[in-house]
Amino acid sequence: MTRKHYLLYFTFLAMTLAGCSKSDDSTVTPTDNNAELLIRKWTFSDLTVKTDAKSYVIPQTQGNMISVVSDDNAITFNKEGSFSYLSDSKPVMGKWTLINKTLVLINADNVTSNWSVNALTKTDLELASINVDLTKGKDLTDRKVYTEEENSVGAVSLIFLASLGKQNGGTIDLTKEPQPKSIQLILKGKGQ
Repeated sequence: MTRKHYLLYFTFLAMTLAGCSKSDDSTVTPTDNNAELLIRKWTFSDLTVKTDAKSYVIPQTQGNMISVVSDDNAITFNKEGSFSYLSDSKPVMGKWTLINKTLVLINADNVTSNWSVNALTKTDLELASINVDLTKGKDLTDRKVYTEEENSVGAVSLIFLASLGKQNGGTIDLTKEPQPKSIQLILKGKGQ
């Protein structure tokens, strides 16, 4: 599998499975006053990997943004609490709710992920994954220390960060960058 395929696979995995906790609630409804602002189609074009020391914008020119959120980088949030996106040219449905500043997504496999809503207007949406503490365990696969969500977000974030390295065709000498102690994904989208 090529580096591009790994990036696409892990990004899609993080976006749809980041929560990795089963939901017992089969009814999800928008509850926040700002939920009306979310109801529309959103196209995501900006991805940032944020560490404790620095933020790294992942350029689209590297081809990494082809499938960050979906085939066309778009998600549609519907009024009745459902969302949809394309995966492998097929529509995928899920449920959503917005409580305070947390967007809860439940995918078709009933897996929940939670995203902080950093900004929400009719035209702009900024979502943040959980912040993963990279210092609390030996590696992200240690299930005694890291949750499934931490593993997914941490792994995808580190892969995107590595894609910026000169040894991987990027422009940054990562050996001269600060070693991250924490890591997070930030997505920015435009409403249509």
